[in-house]
Order: sequence, then structure tokens, then C-alpha cells
Amino acid sequence: MASLETCQQNADEVKVLMKDNVVKVMEREAKVSDLEGRSHALLTMATNFQKTAKTVERQTWRQKWRWYIVAGGTVIVLIIIIIIVIVLLSFSGE
Repeated sequence: MASLETCQQNADEVKVLMKDNVVKVMEREAKVSDLEGRSHALLTMATNFQKTAKTVERQTWRQKWRWYIVAGGTVIVLIIIIIIVIVLLSFSGE
């Protein structure tokens, strides 16, 4: 009879362990699911950040070149004005 009781106790212990394992597996599943959701959200945010960074980079590039064009145009206009003044002064001096 003692052998039967020992087997029953072992079975009860295994039953308790199995229940604990099932609970732990369910908790891990919930954590993994939460982690998957977070990683998906992070991926979405990273994609949006990348798009925004690319847009800002293009805008900065355009602004830089816009200033180069304005400065270059101003220099060209000044050179033309100087040439016109020199030509007019040389013709009026003759």
C-alpha cells in the first residue's frame, strides 16, 4: 500500500509541476506577444523616422543650393554691372 501512496504522491507532484509549467508557458506567450507588438511598433517608428530624415535631408540640400544660386547670381549681376560701367566710362572718356 505504501508503494501506491508513493506513486500517488509522485503523480500529484508531477501534476502540480505540469500546472506550473502550463502557467509559465502562458505567461511567456503573453510576454512574447507583447514583445512582438512592441517590435512591430518600433519598426513602424523607424520607418517613419527614416522617411522624415530623408525628407529633411532633401530640404536641407535644396536650401543650400538655393543660397549658392542666389550668391552666384548676385556675383554675376555685379560683374555685369562693373563691366557695363567700365565700358560706358571708356566710351565717354574718348
